[in-house]
Amino acid sequence: MLTAYHRQTVSATPLHRLPAHTASKQTMLGAEMRIYRLMAITLPPFNSEPERGLLTLQRNLPLLEYLVQRMNAVEHLVRTASELDVDAELLARCYGLAFEQVRRMLPKDIRQPNNLLRPFVLRAVRGEQIEVHVSNRTQSPLHLALLDDDYGIQQTAEQQHPLASGESGIYFWQCKQTGIYPIFNEACPRALQQRCLLGVLMIEP
Repeated sequence: MLTAYHRQTVSATPLHRLPAHTASKQTMLGAEMRIYRLMAITLPPFNSEPERGLLTLQRNLPLLEYLVQRMNAVEHLVRTASELDVDAELLARCYGLAFEQVRRMLPKDIRQPNNLLRPFVLRAVRGEQIEVHVSNRTQSPLHLALLDDDYGIQQTAEQQHPLASGESGIYFWQCKQTGIYPIFNEACPRALQQRCLLGVLMIEP
């Protein structure tokens, strides 16, 4: 059986992040809106890497939970082709996914690089607005923040307080300038940047 994974010990806020400032919805009217529906989960310590938080698309959550279970079962890091077929069939049946699509995403060796286990990349075009619906599936408070030392595009509206475990909220970011902006958890309790890096916002021309 696949089970949900809910524990997290995320780290602290980066020392050089700009303070958050707010922007009302009215100031952003007229711009193109791009909507993401995400969840924040925790990856366990693995391959000498510390436990860390991660953003993922809501539709990818069943696959992430499967990968997390594989990471926790150190005696079963490698699966045979027939075992992967069984896993893919179970995932497809339980979550209404296509078997072929799921099967391609299941690694034989969980230690292999996997795109689903990397920080999530949100993409936008300059001038667009990002609306991020996020659910906190971790055990720690969550408050998304952009790291930007040049233009101060870090803006949030409506979601002014950290999300407790199990809560959901909405963030709005106005994409003023092109660039790559790390997404951190501003409510991290520890001072290790790599542990609270949840994803990246990539703004294209």
